[in-house]
Amino acid sequence: MKPRAGSKALIREINEALILDMVRTQSPISRARIAAQTGLSAASVTGITGRLIQAGLLVEAETVHGTGGRPARLLELGRHGVFAAGVRLSPTAAHAVVVDLRGGVVATHSEPLESGEPAEAAEAVARAVRAAAGGKLPKIIGVGVAVSGVVDQGSGFVRHSGAMGWAGVGLQRLLEEALDEAVVIDSYVNSYACGLLFDDAYKCREMLIFSVGTSLGAAVVVDGRIQRGFDGSAGGFAHSRAITGPGPARACHCGAEDCFETRASLWGMQRELERSGGIREIDADADAHLIADAASHLGIGMANVAKVLGPEQVVVGFAPEADLGTFAGQARQAFLRQYDHANTPPPLVDTAAADHVELARGAACSVLAGLFTARESLPNESRPSSASA
Repeated sequence: MKPRAGSKALIREINEALILDMVRTQSPISRARIAAQTGLSAASVTGITGRLIQAGLLVEAETVHGTGGRPARLLELGRHGVFAAGVRLSPTAAHAVVVDLRGGVVATHSEPLESGEPAEAAEAVARAVRAAAGGKLPKIIGVGVAVSGVVDQGSGFVRHSGAMGWAGVGLQRLLEEALDEAVVIDSYVNSYACGLLFDDAYKCREMLIFSVGTSLGAAVVVDGRIQRGFDGSAGGFAHSRAITGPGPARACHCGAEDCFETRASLWGMQRELERSGGIREIDADADAHLIADAASHLGIGMANVAKVLGPEQVVVGFAPEADLGTFAGQARQAFLRQYDHANTPPPLVDTAAADHVELARGAACSVLAGLFTARESLPNESRPSSASA
């Protein structure tokens, strides 16, 4: 979307996004209420909502009879005309979902990944999306793809992904060529955060969201928006330096040593287990000491970030492979202990599931979010105040 400051097209996009977001958060809602809250004229609201109904983005729902005058037809988001797709790309599979305008999952499909080559990964994503859509859905407005690692959404490049073994991969271009659809790429944790913000599961405006699985990630939410940083590298938690004790340094896949990735991720725990001679999967009972050490580093690291940024809430999403007995609980306690002598109370801390469906759904929500805000068209990042995702 190119800037069109001052143009009628820009004003129309702003007003459409404003109305769509109001319907998303307050539906069912009348046209009169929309006019009252937005300051738009009744005629403008009628014209805009008419276009949105024709496009399948809105539908007329129940009728409300007042004390006099013409009955009001309430508006809701359309559920059957417009959809978005999302994909969680892992080293072994492309997990795709199709969602409606409210972010509800209506179809899923997983496609195995034959190799980690970017071109093959793009083709697997395309197959997964097509199979999930099944050729039955009338309109897919775009595809969001979540990838583990440092992802620059603005440029469409995966800067670094230890899980995929990639560095400097122009994934967005490859995906758009394979899919012939508009594509948005992002990191696992930013995609997960987008899903949480889109459906208002968490009401706080200042948040830190962490993902814990094979790799680690962090999303920084300020005023209800994901902060990406100057070059898309905000939230670089995994490759911050960990506080270490005695023992040899641990090499990270990024080329550095003793990153949090080497101490608190599943990848790091697995490498340490192998270094100690354990050629097997991590066991919650047999490897209790290893898990406790990882939980301690994870909790301390998350608290260090939280003390700098001062969020109202911290959400930690654990992937299914990170379901290791008391790992989540120990990490939470380690986090809270860092506030024992702080001048302020700790933020709210919540642990949640972050499976492949949730990540893929979040990636799809990053596409949907574009319907509800015209921020990319607005100078200096100003936007309608009701936009929330």
